[in-house]
Amino acid sequence: MFRRNRFAWCVAAAFALAAVLRWAMAVRYYRDLPLGVTDNFYYHSQANLLAEGRGFINPFTFIAGLVEPTAAHPPLYSLYLAAWSLLGADTPLWHRLASGLVSAAAVVPVALTVARLAGTRAGVTAGLLVAVHPALWMNDGLILSESLYIPLAAGIIWQAHRFLARPGPGRAIGLSAVLAAATLIRSESFLLFFVLLAPLVWRRRAGTVRDRLRMTGVAAVTAAAILAPWVGRNLTVFEKPTLLSSGMGFVLELANCDDTYSGSLLGYWSAACDPGHWVQGDESTIGADKLDRARRYIGDHLSQQPQVAAARVGRLFGLFRPFQTADFDVFLERRIQSHVRAGLWSHWALSLLAAGGAVVLWRRRLPLWPSAAFIGTAALTAAATFGITRYRSGADVAIAVLAGIALGALLDRWRPTPAAPIHSGRGDPANPGREVAP
Repeated sequence: MFRRNRFAWCVAAAFALAAVLRWAMAVRYYRDLPLGVTDNFYYHSQANLLAEGRGFINPFTFIAGLVEPTAAHPPLYSLYLAAWSLLGADTPLWHRLASGLVSAAAVVPVALTVARLAGTRAGVTAGLLVAVHPALWMNDGLILSESLYIPLAAGIIWQAHRFLARPGPGRAIGLSAVLAAATLIRSESFLLFFVLLAPLVWRRRAGTVRDRLRMTGVAAVTAAAILAPWVGRNLTVFEKPTLLSSGMGFVLELANCDDTYSGSLLGYWSAACDPGHWVQGDESTIGADKLDRARRYIGDHLSQQPQVAAARVGRLFGLFRPFQTADFDVFLERRIQSHVRAGLWSHWALSLLAAGGAVVLWRRRLPLWPSAAFIGTAALTAAATFGITRYRSGADVAIAVLAGIALGALLDRWRPTPAAPIHSGRGDPANPGREVAP
């Protein structure tokens, strides 16, 4: 009991450190940063419009007196900020502080996950990594949806390991619910239903075929129930069929033109890709036209896709023109230069540790797939769009998990200590408190 309480207090201290660090950065560096015509403005203004009861309307056209429906981004982050706006915390600074608070919450599921796999000391270490790693707090001062996505990504990894330890309908529902919530923040999270949830349910040791079908069914119903209100609203209000977001055409158009297929912007995005003439219609019609234009360009340049996709993924993980991408983060994403450089070096260091953590899990016959699924999904997203650093947010959480496991193994070699169980589950008699792969 003492060890368990000590772990809880250490995780609480790591969370407090994470929150204070994020608030300090928001106040010191971002409190006077203008929102501009950016995603920062979209989320901040959308939240206040929701709090005023105006619904999901386009904040950019609203300032010109037009009331138009929007699904440029999924709704959950705007709803989170709207809850603060309803309490009177409706200024950009308050929304920055609210973003920092929820971002800091990622400390808890990461610490619990790593404690489950490698012991309490490794869990606390991983929580501290999440608290201080710049890639996990740089978005908070900018009011970007990654602030809410990061703790949900951590929650997904935790729920996935809980499911692996004891598969069942209840835990399938829990994992599906968190996946659906993450999809309502970043739509590419929908891929995780296929690259994470489905493989976990249908692996060899998940029970009989009947058990797997039951878990698949309850997971599907859970996801449908959570996603249906937003998808149903979009299918009702827009001219063109729209599911999670109308933004795919806008994104792909910026990623597919001559500027981004060669030269200095290879693998990135360019405003020059937008020809500046839009079809008449609502947001979905414009987005569909842009998507068609992007598809035509991709189809006309199929032979260049391997090179472009490799450049995009390389930019995402800091392996291709990393310092140029860092400069883009400063000038285009409006991040602080010292934070960006610190984040790049921290990413490289944690990535090396994460490789070691993957080896540790493999040698201990412990599951690696939940973390690998996030890294793979981030790579797929970048390969299909462009290599922007904040698209790596989910992978950054997974990297922190694996890095914490590696540091825990190093600490065990330096000062061995028995690992204390944090959760019940299948145990390895040779390593008390540590789970074995199902």
